[in-house]
Amino acid sequence: MLVVIARTTFIFIVFLIIMRLMGKRQLGELQPVEFVITLIAAELACVPMQDISTPIMYGFIPILVIFAAHFLISSLSTKSIPFRKFINGKPVIIINENGLDYNALKQLNMNVCDILESLRDRECFSIEQVNMALIETTGKLTVLKNNEVSPPRSLPITLVLEGKFLEENARFFSLSKSIISLFLSKHNLKIEDILLLTLEKTKVFVQPKFKRFFSSFLESFNED
Repeated sequence: MLVVIARTTFIFIVFLIIMRLMGKRQLGELQPVEFVITLIAAELACVPMQDISTPIMYGFIPILVIFAAHFLISSLSTKSIPFRKFINGKPVIIINENGLDYNALKQLNMNVCDILESLRDRECFSIEQVNMALIETTGKLTVLKNNEVSPPRSLPITLVLEGKFLEENARFFSLSKSIISLFLSKHNLKIEDILLLTLEKTKVFVQPKFKRFFSSFLESFNED
């Protein structure tokens, strides 16, 4: 038992020192390569802790190798911008002057719900409240707000999401798919063309996949 305690303490101290030398980033701010290194190093540290038949150096040396690799990658990233972009990627603009960028969503393998959730976390409940937003290399969403647009008074309800009509949500407003289709046809659009359509009281927000967003009002849903 004392051997296990001693080995665990030693590996813990070494691992703590290594992580401190790697920098003070929070987990959510780790670059992809740093996250991978952290996972591998943690796994390597566990092996000699759990199996006392494994020489402790078998855990210690690989951790040092990982640290050396991190140091080398960090040095090259500092000196070479192309290498830094290759390793860490680059920020991607996900919301621009036209609204949500459908191509950027596909590039990042993200969906509209991911973006809306992150926006709500930053007190943005409508795309119109955002001048620009981008996904950092760490995966964090950075938002430049449009202060000229007031926040909605109630939470917008999604009626169309990524080309799919959400019938359950539409029931709250007694709206049918045919009414939505008729409304969109007036703008030369189909449900399949819509990335996001929301309704907040009487205000309708429409974000086509490949066009600029626009707003309308509930009266426009009239079938007459």
